[in-house]
Amino acid sequence: MIRIRSFAIFFIAVCALLTRAEAQNVYRCGDSYSQSPCPGGVAIDASDSRTKGQKAQADADTQRDRQAAQALEKERLKQEAAANASTQKAEAAKAPAAAAAPHSSSKKKHKEPAYFTARTAGDKKADKKKSEKSAAP
Repeated sequence: MIRIRSFAIFFIAVCALLTRAEAQNVYRCGDSYSQSPCPGGVAIDASDSRTKGQKAQADADTQRDRQAAQALEKERLKQEAAANASTQKAEAAKAPAAAAAPHSSSKKKHKEPAYFTARTAGDKKADKKKSEKSAAP
């Protein structure tokens, strides 16, 4: 039993040493990057060249930025909720007044033409003259 246990420990240690993490090769293919080589691709060293101190500083900066972003998001959500509540209060205050006022359906709405034609101030007079000439036989 001791022999099997020592063999298992030895086997696990050997596997751990052989399966160490290594960086994969990165290839630049034009304007994109890939893990597999491509025609005309250039191999790039993508290893992290920072020291442990630099990495720790970058991680601390990232954490600080994340906390600041979360605080700003909470503040924005509070402002949006307050604005939404005030909008709903204003709409609720207008609703009874709008319901009491009768809608005037007798007014004719100006019908927009199917297409847009640019006109100047002098065009109205010219249009009236043309319509008067075409109306008279």
